[in-house]
Amino acid sequence: MAAVALSSCSSAPAPQTEAAAAKTVSEVVDSSSSVDTAAVTQSADLPVSYNDIQFPEFKYVAPYPKDYRVEVAPGITGYIVSDRSLPLVNFTVYFEESFIPSVLKDEAANSMVSSMLRRGGGGGINPHALDDSLEFISAGLSTSVGTFSSMFDIDCMSKDFKNMMTTAKQVLTAPEFDKEQLELVKTNFVTSYDRRYDTPAKVLSALKAKVNYAPNPRLWDANAEEYKSVTAEDVKRLAAGAFSSKRIIFALSGDVDKDSAVVMLKDFFAGWKVEPAAEKAKPMPLAFLNKPGVYVVDKDITQANISMNQPFVKRPHPDYYPAAVASFILGGGSFTSRLMNRVRSDEGLAYSIYSSVGNDYRDTAMSTIALQTKVESVDFALKLIFEEVEKLAKDGPSEEELAQAKKSLIESLPSLFDSPSSTAIIFAKGELLGKSDDHYLDYVKEINAVTPDQVKAMIAKYFDKSKMTISIVGPVSKFDALKPFTVVPMDSLEFRN
Repeated sequence: MAAVALSSCSSAPAPQTEAAAAKTVSEVVDSSSSVDTAAVTQSADLPVSYNDIQFPEFKYVAPYPKDYRVEVAPGITGYIVSDRSLPLVNFTVYFEESFIPSVLKDEAANSMVSSMLRRGGGGGINPHALDDSLEFISAGLSTSVGTFSSMFDIDCMSKDFKNMMTTAKQVLTAPEFDKEQLELVKTNFVTSYDRRYDTPAKVLSALKAKVNYAPNPRLWDANAEEYKSVTAEDVKRLAAGAFSSKRIIFALSGDVDKDSAVVMLKDFFAGWKVEPAAEKAKPMPLAFLNKPGVYVVDKDITQANISMNQPFVKRPHPDYYPAAVASFILGGGSFTSRLMNRVRSDEGLAYSIYSSVGNDYRDTAMSTIALQTKVESVDFALKLIFEEVEKLAKDGPSEEELAQAKKSLIESLPSLFDSPSSTAIIFAKGELLGKSDDHYLDYVKEINAVTPDQVKAMIAKYFDKSKMTISIVGPVSKFDALKPFTVVPMDSLEFRN
């Protein structure tokens, strides 16, 4: 053992040949019977350098939706992913229901429906009693009402799940919209409205919407006075039918037994209002203005906030997967991407720069390039960006770039299923959107099938400078090199018609 201890304290030895290393191990083993022979042999097999480490080929098959799907009643289906390792349960229920105000004055009340369905109490339970009871058992109950669907979510210990289902049903099927809670919600909305342009990022988000989309009720903005004038009756009227639907899809995960859960769910949904499958009016799509150019909101800041956008596709669409690979190579792959290397690493003009293509099954999405840079370097940064776009569209990716993009996108797939709740929820949302059961199997095939020519075509088609709106927040006086551009007053960013 003295020899071993002395060796560990000495300076780093010179590199050894395999024969010399084997001899050394043999000498050490012979010198002391207390040495673990298996451990020493294993250490001798370790690579000399990390470059010599061999990893097995990545093979991952995503969970298959049909393995988890159940139907508990006509029009009510869902996914149960059991995991008994922790005594926790997550239960999320989606109701397919369009939800858009018909007149502008209703937008303020419409915005508050999601909060008030949970905070207003219901079913004979006042808001304070509901809050206290949830806090006592460390449980959560949340609600949301969106353009295409409404939902509620339960998080709790498995021992409390049955009681939580009863509580949720009481509150959500007979909401009461407590007036005291409504005043608190109104105050929060008024405060948010007053601070809506506090940061350049918030201004850029509003500018990007204003210059890319035509006026639409889905984009309406209420003002402070309209928030203040909302009544409990307004919220109640707009919330009617939020949790009744022609189609209900749930996601149940955690410490549950599948067969027992089905029995419990049948009881839970018994008597729940499910409307006939008559087709309802679908929410209107968001229409693009399609007026390329440079648009600026004047703000005295040192870092310009920039977003470049053009219409992309609505999924499913054959261009989506090749465009996703192309965008990864251009700017979506962090430090492996061309934009990051050129604009940040080579020139030091931005801390972060990225590209993306939207993934939307409801509306036409946008392709995007976004960054922040010093106001003095905006013109140069844009020049470099479009040089990289044109170069990739003309020459295409290298073999290494294409292989790395495919590898990264495919190896990100397991992160979608990193927990039982993530798995159940992604399947439930997929069914709402109409994804096939083979969607995540096809994902790998589609990504692997992308060719260099497709990458070139997608960059040319969806990152075309002549078709882009360039939205910038920064001091107008510093942007002479960008002229001509349109100055958009900050007080005109809201959608009011």
